[in-house]
Amino acid sequence: MTTQIPLVSGLGGAIGSSFRSPQNQLVFVEFAGKLSRLNLLPSATIVSKGTTVLKGTFTFDLDTGVQGGTGAGYDIWWEQMTATARQMAARNSARIVNLGVVSFTALGASNLQTLTYGTTPIPGNDDATNKLVNGDVFAVRTSLGNFAKVKVVAYGYDMKIQWVTYKLDPAYAVIGTGYTQPEDVKVGIDNLHAYVTERTGTLVRLALSSANRSAATVVTTGMSAPQQLFLDEAHNAAYVIEYASPGHLWRVDLSNGAKTAVVSNLENGVGVVLSSDLQFAYVSEQTAGPDAGRVSRIQISNGAATKLATGLVAPFHLTWSDASQTTLLVAERDPANRITSIGLGGGTALVAGGVPARPSSVAMISSGQMLVCSDQVIEKVDFTPFQATGPLLMGIGFIPFDKVLASGLATTDPAYFYPVTNVPFGGTLPLMINFQRAANDGAKFYRVKIDGVLRNDAWTDYKWNGLTYVLQTIGPVNVGGNPTFYPVHPIAELFLWMNPSLGMLTNSTNLSNGLHTITVEFTTSAGAVIETSTPLTIMVNNQSCSAALSAPTINSVGADTVCGLLHYGVKTNPNPVTMALSATHPANYATYSFSLIKGVNQLLSVGGPVPAPAAPVTIAVATALGTCDVAGFAEYLYVATTINNGWGRQSQYDASAAFAFVLAA
Repeated sequence: MTTQIPLVSGLGGAIGSSFRSPQNQLVFVEFAGKLSRLNLLPSATIVSKGTTVLKGTFTFDLDTGVQGGTGAGYDIWWEQMTATARQMAARNSARIVNLGVVSFTALGASNLQTLTYGTTPIPGNDDATNKLVNGDVFAVRTSLGNFAKVKVVAYGYDMKIQWVTYKLDPAYAVIGTGYTQPEDVKVGIDNLHAYVTERTGTLVRLALSSANRSAATVVTTGMSAPQQLFLDEAHNAAYVIEYASPGHLWRVDLSNGAKTAVVSNLENGVGVVLSSDLQFAYVSEQTAGPDAGRVSRIQISNGAATKLATGLVAPFHLTWSDASQTTLLVAERDPANRITSIGLGGGTALVAGGVPARPSSVAMISSGQMLVCSDQVIEKVDFTPFQATGPLLMGIGFIPFDKVLASGLATTDPAYFYPVTNVPFGGTLPLMINFQRAANDGAKFYRVKIDGVLRNDAWTDYKWNGLTYVLQTIGPVNVGGNPTFYPVHPIAELFLWMNPSLGMLTNSTNLSNGLHTITVEFTTSAGAVIETSTPLTIMVNNQSCSAALSAPTINSVGADTVCGLLHYGVKTNPNPVTMALSATHPANYATYSFSLIKGVNQLLSVGGPVPAPAAPVTIAVATALGTCDVAGFAEYLYVATTINNGWGRQSQYDASAAFAFVLAA
């Protein structure tokens, strides 16, 4: 499913584009001769702000600061249903979202633009369910389309609030003119300069701060209808494809403009990107005949070409869908007017259909968002090439969340590689997070609560840097004055981590022994909560086992060479040797094993769950001595806890005991 949102219209032939991530800005060319920009998070001016007492049952206009009206401009309503049932509701076309107790000062216009607004009222009941507590902040998209932040200063029937309302500045602007049929633009690595191809055959370089064609520097000329370009500034080069038959893929030296033909037999080429290792170029060609609408992979070293897709409709510019470079996105022009993905292993899939007429280029914002430049319109497309589902808190270590029973104890299936039965949790707990879903849902940070208390544990993990695994420390960061946030792993980097789902190693030894509930909150970059994991209640126990052995007896008399068998005189004495043991755990989360060894032979082995049986372990005298008149024995007792951290049994809570004795006839 895709969501398509027009951002600007009435353009003069938008074609090539380049996304400036730090500025949240798309730079693009218009064939009519312009270099333009579109700010996704436009700057803003304050149109209204102040502090007031919002009376119970009154409405409030956040654009003017006036309360008590009934017109279409009133945005919120402090509704009183009964003496205690209250709510803050959006009015008219306004929309609202509660953010919780976050920093009001740190929340700016750019943060407000990224929130998801709705019509669900915020509970403000005069009881424990109240969300509009002192310090709570909520946001409103007003009936006029402005953005407001509101802080509860003092809760009550008449509520004291503080608000600031922002009006966004124009998102679209022309930043340069005078170009002759520009086809593509790419922003340089310094984020201050850009390169533009013109259909007349030139490649120019310009400063974005002074972007008119008259201030640009010509890098090279003499190309035949150059189209998309790919920058390799690390090697001082650009690759430019020609719309000609036969046409070239040129490698241009950015320092002197010298051109080298990488390929010379292209047929109306339009799009080009290179692999990260610069070994392959991927090109789109508006071919005719059986290979009409072709995308190919070309080996730079020898020009060998491999077809990846054919049958595309007037394929235009190419874009990698993400940093893994396993999928290409291509704009197909009319009558198709769609964005299609091409897997490097073969196969195509529709990403977005029905885009505005004559789409030319795609710029990726994130793994699930792109901007599409069409002839007169630029629109934002939300799509899900891979939408992770499932629980946000996946489990603890190898134990899935749904294998933790209502008792807080965990039991996995016997056939599972990590089988456990009714085990409590202890030690250092690895919390496993569904980062793919969180990132696709727009989360930038998360924080962990145990019984409502925020955690601030730090831990280490290995991350691949392209050459080796480097040990990284993951610790809490400060967002909006709260130092308990952790960054959500971007999907493009997720599998660079040795443990991609590890969201925290949290020390449970500072928790009491008993049931504890874990929740994970996922937030925007400003710390506003957008979703929360299903609470997971676990039984925590960090108590140690105990083990003790007493001297063996016969008829309550010590069984040794002085008062043992010699006391009775014969080894055929029918009385057994009694060996008392104590195997315990304060909560009985343990098993025990006991063995009696004569020389190198094991005579007896018993065990089971603790507490150990009330009856002591016994063995007949004759069985013990056998054909010997004198024999040495050893007793061993081991008490093993069942406490588990999800990755292993917590043996630090085990206990053992040993005892040696001699029997003689």
